Amino acid sequence: MKGTLAVFSALTKNWIRSRTGVFFSILFPVMLLLLFATVFSGNENIKYTIYIQNLDLKNNTPTDLSKAFIEALNSTNNFDIKYLEPNTNISYYIKTHPSFTSYRILIIPKGFQEKAINKSISTRIEIIIDTLRKILELYGNNMNQTTRDYIKNGIQSLESFNKSLNTQNVTITLLLDPSDNSATTIKGIIYSITTAFNNKLIGTKDIININIKNTSQRTLKAVDYYLPGYIAAFIMTNGIIGVTSTVSEFRRNGILKRLAATPLSKSSWIIANLLQQTLLAFLLTLIMLTLGLLAFNVTIIPDPPSLLLILIGAITFCSIGIVLGGIIKDVETAYGISNSIAFPLMFLSGAFWPVDIMPDYLQSIAKILPLYYFHQGLRELLIFKNIEQSYTSFIIMTSMAIIFTTLAIKITKWKEFE
Repeated sequence: MKGTLAVFSALTKNWIRSRTGVFFSILFPVMLLLLFATVFSGNENIKYTIYIQNLDLKNNTPTDLSKAFIEALNSTNNFDIKYLEPNTNISYYIKTHPSFTSYRILIIPKGFQEKAINKSISTRIEIIIDTLRKILELYGNNMNQTTRDYIKNGIQSLESFNKSLNTQNVTITLLLDPSDNSATTIKGIIYSITTAFNNKLIGTKDIININIKNTSQRTLKAVDYYLPGYIAAFIMTNGIIGVTSTVSEFRRNGILKRLAATPLSKSSWIIANLLQQTLLAFLLTLIMLTLGLLAFNVTIIPDPPSLLLILIGAITFCSIGIVLGGIIKDVETAYGISNSIAFPLMFLSGAFWPVDIMPDYLQSIAKILPLYYFHQGLRELLIFKNIEQSYTSFIIMTSMAIIFTTLAIKITKWKEFE
């Protein structure tokens, strides 16, 4: 036991002396959390600048319907609307304004009101005609001939009137910069507004309503979701990258050879690494949760199940690092391979963004990665306090910990250093 504690102390001191180790283990996660939480915590209030050129004028004044459409856009509180003069040449304007980057321009064409009203009337007439035909089809046999004739004459009159209308579709034009990362969101908002506006024009009523209830006992912020993912991701990187590099470095410097020559056992060496990574995992968790409280007013108090899952996660990823360090003898190669394993794990597991937004094949990959279950379990425990939903995470992470710890014991050849 004394030997294990001595090695644990030496590993901890070695980590403290390493500026790079401290930076990537603690400071880098803190910086990343501050950056992402600050940028995305206000997403619900974000406004997108959009330029509108209204060409639908009457006596040099925008028509009522075009103003109503712009007001519908404005009422969403998603847009900061700016206006371009009707005589503005859009292509020339973009070319001559270098600062006009990520442009979003909505053009309301001439004749917008007239065409929209005519199309609205035509659509309503078509609905009436279809209804009358359905009445004849279903109930015509129960009517006398005079009534049937009245209905048929009415259909013919409506069809004749409908043909006299100018029923061209009205098309608004949305110009977007191909490099605009918000383009998809903006298109979705404007499409929804246009659909609602169309329904209003033809007088449709809502049939299906949505009743949204918040089942959470407290309002969740973006940082609530980032915290567990970041904690899990950097416990993983500390284990895989940090331990792999340390083991390889100790091997190259001959430290492992000298340790093997002492009464220290192989199990003591492995346990000391596991203890050091467990301490680092709890330290990282404490710092991240404290930062969340001080900077973003996020109150998360770890309970015994979440602490247990953090312990299991630290053991899992530390043992993976020991396995890699035992296989790869060259330090530079070990560092490169550990990075090539850790970073895909980080970005494919959903720790930084929801798995649901990824393609199906990437979602399938994510769900076989240990980090996916680690951060999902932490989120359920730390944010939702839902231990039942974390059972799968406990089972998979415990199995991984046993498998990789067993591999670490088998791969670490203590006698080769004697």
